[in-house]
This record gives sequence, structure tokens and C-alpha cells, in this order.
Amino acid sequence: MNSKTLSKIHKFGKAGKLVMTVLMVVAMIAAAASLAATIFVASLPKDAVTVRVTNHAEFRINANEFDSLWDILGGNFSYATDKDPEDMLKGENGKIAPPENQEFETELDFFDQSYSSAEISSDGSTKVIDAASLPSEYRSSDLVAVLVFLTLFVASVAAALFVLRKLFAVLAVCDSPFCEEFVQKMKAFGFALLPVALFATVGETLSTAFLSAGRDTGVCVQWGVLIAFAVTMCLVTVFKYGVQLQKESDETL
Repeated sequence: MNSKTLSKIHKFGKAGKLVMTVLMVVAMIAAAASLAATIFVASLPKDAVTVRVTNHAEFRINANEFDSLWDILGGNFSYATDKDPEDMLKGENGKIAPPENQEFETELDFFDQSYSSAEISSDGSTKVIDAASLPSEYRSSDLVAVLVFLTLFVASVAAALFVLRKLFAVLAVCDSPFCEEFVQKMKAFGFALLPVALFATVGETLSTAFLSAGRDTGVCVQWGVLIAFAVTMCLVTVFKYGVQLQKESDETL
């Protein structure tokens, strides 16, 4: 490898090492701040803050289409009061729908939100369904798990940046990027991404569920970090082959 190319590699390694050092320090400060927040929230009484959230939705349906659409939206229902009203609304096909201006219990699933009760009213030629969900209750203690995994995530990012900094440090002094030490550091960085993906997945899943107000949010998988891991492992394989070619070239010379 000529001296000009090697000089560029060394400069790139030094610049990368400097940037990773700065980012690592920032990540460590963020991890310390997150840890302090976790300890503070964990020290609070369990019911220091309690918040109840109830979601509301208004469905406006053409009266002529209400009977057929009700089967799709509402289906089975029961009344929220012990006494059933005498009057029932029947559609043209004999389908039974809840009466107007009477609260009833039902299961409405729409836009990833479940509604447990509703009331039907008329607005001209439009039927209006005013639906509400069961209240979702949140306490300050529920935030502790979110903050714990946030702290672990930021700490794992700092660890990954530390490994990446060592990789750039090798580039800053190596005679060739196709060396065993560089491949080992790259492999270590790839495996350092796995804790980042794990803690980010769990942390985002918990935080999304905490802020969803009762919605079913599922698992938030960090595919970007996992793809970065797969790409890094592919580069490790490529550089391993490059190291072998470099050895054969040196032996030939």
C-alpha cells in the first residue's frame, strides 16, 4: 500500500476516533442523567402521581347504511344499566341495533383502539355513535421500568461507541486495514450492537405501551440496529478474506 493511501487511512482513523470519543462522552452523560432520573422516580411513593386517560371517538354513519354497518362495527352489545329499555331499533332485514340515547356496553375496535361503551343519537340523516374506552390508569411507578431500559440502552450505546473508537484507533496506526486486529475490532463492534438492539426494543415497547392510553401497540423491534449488525458481520467476512489475501501477497513478495 502506497504512503499516500496509508496517510489518508490514518487521517480517517484519527478523525473517527475523535468523533467517537465525543459521542461516547455524550452517551455516558446521558446514561448518568437517565440513571439519576430512574433513581428519583423509583424513590417516589407508588401513587405519587396517578393519571387516568379515557379515549373518545365519534362515528358518523349515514342512516340508510347504519343497520348493515352496525354488524361490522359493533356486533354484540349489552346495556350499561340493569334495566333494558323496552324499545329496540330494528332494521329492514330484522337486524337488531341498540336504541338511541341509551348507553350500552359493546366492543368496538377501530384505529388500534378498543372502545367499551357507546351511545347512539341522530343528527338529521346521520347516525352518531359516541364511543368511549375504559379508563387507562398510569402511576409514576410504571415509569420506572421505562427509565431502567432507557438507561441500559444509552449505556449500551456508549459501550458500542467505545468499541467503535478502538476500531478507528487501529485505523489510525495500522499498516493496512486488512489485518487481524482490525477484523477483531469490527467483529466486537458487531456483537456490541446486539445489546443496543435488545434494550432499544424493550425500552421502546415499554414506552410506547406506557404512552398509548390503552392501545395494543405490540412489540417495537429495532430492525435498523439488527440490519447494521448483519451488515457488520458481512464486512467482517469480507475483511477476513482480505486479510488472507494480504498474507499471501506478503509471502509472495
